[in-house]
Amino acid sequence: MPRLVVRRPASGAAALLGSALVALGLGALGGFVLGELYGPATARRLTAPKHRSTTASLAELVHDAQAALVADPLLADLELEVRPVSRQTVGLHGWVPSRALRSRAQRVAREALASGEVINRVLVRGEDDAASPAIDILSA
Repeated sequence: MPRLVVRRPASGAAALLGSALVALGLGALGGFVLGELYGPATARRLTAPKHRSTTASLAELVHDAQAALVADPLLADLELEVRPVSRQTVGLHGWVPSRALRSRAQRVAREALASGEVINRVLVRGEDDAASPAIDILSA
């Protein structure tokens, strides 16, 4: 006589385990897909260099401007000094032999500062140190 095979329905624990494995696989697959879509942007953001604040301290402004003046070959031998004036503003002081060097000093200092202003108080020898003519009000 032929033998009959009777199958019993899977128990509740086995069905639950199968469903959990399927859900785990789908979750991992979804994680990989989302990681590929959004992962490169996140990796670039994490490895990007941190930007310095746009507002530097007054001491940093003075240091940066003075370093730029010393690094310039035409201005290095001149005794130019950078002094703080007010918040985010520095002043250039000293003497130069020509107007061109006066303008160059201001331009070099301004380019060295990421933020802030430069007030040019540099004087030109032969122009700014000449004595002003005396006015005789009695003979006029």
